[in-house]
Amino acid sequence: MDEEIAKLGKKQLQQGLTYDQAVYLFIEQTSGVVKDAVQILKRELDAIEESELSKMEEELGYFFLFALDYWWQMDYPHTKEQKRTLDKVFGYHLERCCGDDVQGQAMWDALQERFIAYSGIVNEQTDDSAKLHSFAKKLSEYSGVGYLHFAILVPSLFKTALDTISVLKSDKGRSK
Repeated sequence: MDEEIAKLGKKQLQQGLTYDQAVYLFIEQTSGVVKDAVQILKRELDAIEESELSKMEEELGYFFLFALDYWWQMDYPHTKEQKRTLDKVFGYHLERCCGDDVQGQAMWDALQERFIAYSGIVNEQTDDSAKLHSFAKKLSEYSGVGYLHFAILVPSLFKTALDTISVLKSDKGRSK
């Protein structure tokens, strides 16, 4: 995550940014984080076809949203109440992003399917590198894009999600 964004996020939280506002910013940021990651990969490998880019971005967007939720739930300084609050707000914003038309329902269904699959991976009794491999393999299956691209991007996106959530650490007492 861009260091300036992290500083801005910390400053806003210290000034009373609500969970609703924080979640909205995180969801809005997801698209930029994913597009930047794909563009860097495209420049470095020069092997991604234009037709693959949108599917990669879509799948990585689902993955990044899952990673944000995962790190929030795993972040031990937050209370159960704070985790429930963010979960509720997060779900509300995701539903609004998807919309209520047929295309939105398909997006919501895909998002739920990914969250279930990715939750299964994090709950596997394997080491972290095997889980990252499983994430990359699953992303490749969903998108039809080669495994190597995702194997390169998954570790950095998972870490970026952790960095994003860590912005909230300075605000442990929040209950808005």
